[in-house]
Amino acid sequence: MIRGAFKESCCPFPHDDDSGCPLGDKCPYGYVFETSPPEDTREFAKNREVSRPYVFEPPDGTKMEYAPGEKMRFGFTVVGRAAEYMPYFVYAFSKMGEEGIGRLRARYALEQMIAENPLSGTREEVFDGEMVKNRRLPTSWDDAINAAGAMDGTWVRLEFLTPTFVKFRGEVSTEAPPFAALVQNLLIRIPMLSAIHCGEVWQEDFKSLVARAGEVETVTDETTWVSFRRYSSFRKKSETLEGVVGRVEYAGPVEEFLPLLHIGQLTHAGKRAVFGLGRYRLRET
Repeated sequence: MIRGAFKESCCPFPHDDDSGCPLGDKCPYGYVFETSPPEDTREFAKNREVSRPYVFEPPDGTKMEYAPGEKMRFGFTVVGRAAEYMPYFVYAFSKMGEEGIGRLRARYALEQMIAENPLSGTREEVFDGEMVKNRRLPTSWDDAINAAGAMDGTWVRLEFLTPTFVKFRGEVSTEAPPFAALVQNLLIRIPMLSAIHCGEVWQEDFKSLVARAGEVETVTDETTWVSFRRYSSFRKKSETLEGVVGRVEYAGPVEEFLPLLHIGQLTHAGKRAVFGLGRYRLRET
């Protein structure tokens, strides 16, 4: 629904999604939803699905129905250059409310949008129900380093808030992913987002980082495998969404990976991250 409303707001050339937008990434819709890697990053993105510059964060909990007048809060993260197109996202969310969402096409009014840097705790209003304000609170790698500095470097606890599906060495575990699996996934997803949408190519020995992550052990696993189905109006078919939810604790030399884990809270991890899956939070206790 976001995709359709966004397309209506800015795409000057009608086209189906198989043929793609004729303007490519020069069109806000083409850039956000039909992302192609720039020429200087094509080798970087070779044989991988190109990461879209947004992540949807569904409301906390599992509430399925809302009464008239009740408020619903959700998160939406945009990456790098996509922040320039915030007015189009505001229009898309407003349009969805006018046309109705869900099986009963329930309508809503978009009342407010708040920009937030969750690592520094700063917040600013960007939409007051009528006007979009030119406010940005980007979250940077320096923010992640500062947040990581306040943590113990010998253990870390995570809570997977939405189903997280992570493959490692061709296999999917129905238990909490090994620490190396989580790190490897983030080292694929985040550098790609950085290269394609932020213009920064990471120069790291990823293989060595994953090998060092293998020294970290899972010491507590309180996760559960969940699976459910949804109907995709875009793909015209049902699909399975699955993964682990719950808490896990890792122990070992985690210090160098803490900034990566902090940024991963925003990007999510694993399959269908843009749809809201793979959301996790670092926990102090």
